[in-house]
Amino acid sequence: MVNFKIMVVEDEGVIALGLQRKLEEWGYTVEPIVSSGEKAVRESFRIRPDLIIMDIGVKGKLNGIGAARRIRSLRIPVIYITGQDDEHILREAAKTVPYALLKKPVDHAVLKQKIRSAMEDQELKAKKVGRN
Repeated sequence: MVNFKIMVVEDEGVIALGLQRKLEEWGYTVEPIVSSGEKAVRESFRIRPDLIIMDIGVKGKLNGIGAARRIRSLRIPVIYITGQDDEHILREAAKTVPYALLKKPVDHAVLKQKIRSAMEDQELKAKKVGRN
C-alpha cells in the first residue's frame, strides 16, 4: 500500500519519536503523533489514518481503550502498546478487538510484522468492497 499513514498515540515523547523514526525508516508516513485519547479521536475522524498505534495508558480523560472505542466505527486497525500488566485493563482492551496488543518495550520485528499483516488485511477488505 503506497503512503500507508500511521497515527501514533503516545504521551511519552521519547517513545513517540522512537516509533516515528522506526516507522519512517520502514517507509510509512507518520501522521500525526498525538499524546491524549481525546486528540486521538479528533485526529482519527479528521485524518482517517490507515492504522493507529495506541498506548493504552495515555493521559487525558480518555485512555487508549476509551479512544479506541470511539474510533471503532471508522474500522481503522489499532495496535495497542502497553506497559500495563493489569488483567482487567488487558481484558477491556481486548473487548475493542485490536489488531494486536504488544508489551513495552516493543519488539520492532514483531511490530513490523503486525503492521504488514494489518496492511494486507486492509488491502483485501478494500478489494472485497470494490467487487461488490
